[in-house]
Amino acid sequence: MAQPKKRPVKGKRPPKGREDLGEEKKTPGKFQKAFFWIIIPLLFASAILLIVFEVTGTNIFEKAKDIAGVSQNEENNEINNKNYEEQIVNLKAQQQEKEAEIKSLQDQIDQQKITAKKERIEKRRLKKEIKKLKSGSEDETASIDSLIATYEQMRPKSAAPALVALKDEEAIAIMSKLKTETLAAILEKMSPDEAARFTTLLSVKKVDNKNVTKTSTN
Repeated sequence: MAQPKKRPVKGKRPPKGREDLGEEKKTPGKFQKAFFWIIIPLLFASAILLIVFEVTGTNIFEKAKDIAGVSQNEENNEINNKNYEEQIVNLKAQQQEKEAEIKSLQDQIDQQKITAKKERIEKRRLKKEIKKLKSGSEDETASIDSLIATYEQMRPKSAAPALVALKDEEAIAIMSKLKTETLAAILEKMSPDEAARFTTLLSVKKVDNKNVTKTSTN
């Protein structure tokens, strides 16, 4: 005979620990969330890239090397640019030094030109005085004295060639009346042969003058 089903008594709750047994909900952990939201999309994207590289025939490792090489090249370019800048600074410094040297040389050349110009002026004036001396004018004595005074004021380096250009008689006439110090300085600027020749001529002139003086006295 079938047993009648027991009806639950109203107001009574099931025993503790048996509520919704096997139906409790489990909350996903942080790792699971990261797995679903980060790792899976990354894996999916990587798979797509691999497929694209495979289709296009691109070598992943070669591509990575190229990227690494580009980075290395950029670093090398930065180093090279820095070296170039340093070289440019050094070259500019060297250029300034060379410009200073050139300016110094140019100043020396300009000074030499000025000195040469003064010497040419002195030579022209001496030629005029020599012409007066040769003309045999009345003021011959004054001209000789003026010419001697001019040679006394000239630089020995300029006076020496001017005297050599004269006739021996004219040169000796002037040199015999110059101061001893001036004459020695002028002879020093002549060539050894010319200095010896003029020294001999001056000695002869002195001897002749002595003889003339003795004759006049007698």
